[in-house]
Amino acid sequence: MRIDFLITVKTIVEKGSFALAAKAVNVTPSAVSMQVKTVEQYFEKALFNRAGQSVTPTPFARDLCNRVGPLLEEIERLRGGHQASVIGRLRLGTISIMQPIVLPPLFNRLKELAPQLEVSCTPGRSQDLIEAVKQGELDAAIVAEPATASRRQLHWQLLQEVPFSLITPKRTPAGNDKQGLEALPWIAYDRSTSLGKISRCLSLSLFGNRPPALELQSLEGVISMVASGYGAAVVILPDPRLKHYDIDITSLGANAPSLRFSLVSRKVEHNDRPINTIRNILKHHC
Repeated sequence: MRIDFLITVKTIVEKGSFALAAKAVNVTPSAVSMQVKTVEQYFEKALFNRAGQSVTPTPFARDLCNRVGPLLEEIERLRGGHQASVIGRLRLGTISIMQPIVLPPLFNRLKELAPQLEVSCTPGRSQDLIEAVKQGELDAAIVAEPATASRRQLHWQLLQEVPFSLITPKRTPAGNDKQGLEALPWIAYDRSTSLGKISRCLSLSLFGNRPPALELQSLEGVISMVASGYGAAVVILPDPRLKHYDIDITSLGANAPSLRFSLVSRKVEHNDRPINTIRNILKHHC
C-alpha cells in the first residue's frame, strides 16, 4: 500500500466527498475508489459508509486519520514542501460590478503567492453564480449577497458593504428637494439584479412613482447618463473611481439600505487550500 493512498483517505474525510477529494489530489474519481478499496483491504476494515452522493467516515477512518495525519504532513514537508505550494485549478464566478475592483489585485497577488494555481473566471448574475456554486459547477463566486442567503450549506465572506445614494447631474438644484426630483427623468439599472430591484423601489419613492425614462444593464452606463445631464438615478458606488464622474452624490440618510458583496463557497470545502488562498487575499484587499 502506498502512502499517497492514505493521503487520499485523509482528504476524503476532510472534504466529505470522493469527487472533491479526487480534484484535490489530482486523480480521477475511479482512482480514488481504487485507493480506498486498497486501504480497506490492507486494514480489513471499512472506511466509509456510502448513501447516494454522501460519504460518512467510519470511526476507524477517523481514528486512522487522527493517528497518521501528522506523519503524512511531515512526510510531505520532507519531500520538499509539496504541500507548501498551492496548485490545482479553481473556478471563480464574478459579477461584472466587482470585476474591476477585485480581479486586478487578486490576480497580481496570486502571481506572487500561488503561481501554480490556475484560476478561471466565469461572469454572470449573482443568482446564477450562487446556484452554480451550490451545484459544484463553480468553486466560489463573488456576488451580491441576497437578504435570504443560505447559511446551511454555503459560506459567505463579506468583502464590501455599499450604501445606496442619489446621484444627479452636477449643479442641478435637485438634491433632497422633492419637487426638483419629481421634475427629473430617472434612469434604472437592470431590474433582474439585486442592485436593480432595490434601486427601483427607492427610485419610485423618490421620483413620484413615475416609470424610468431609461433602463441600462451597466452601472457605469447609468452613471455616465447622469453625468451627461440626462437625468438622475439611485445607485451604489462600490468603486471610488465612479465618484470622479461629473455628478453630485447625495446620501439617503443613516438608514439607507446597502448592498453586501461577498465571496461565496460551499461549507464542505471550507478547508480547501486554493479557496482559502483566494479568501485570504480578498480579506486583506477588501
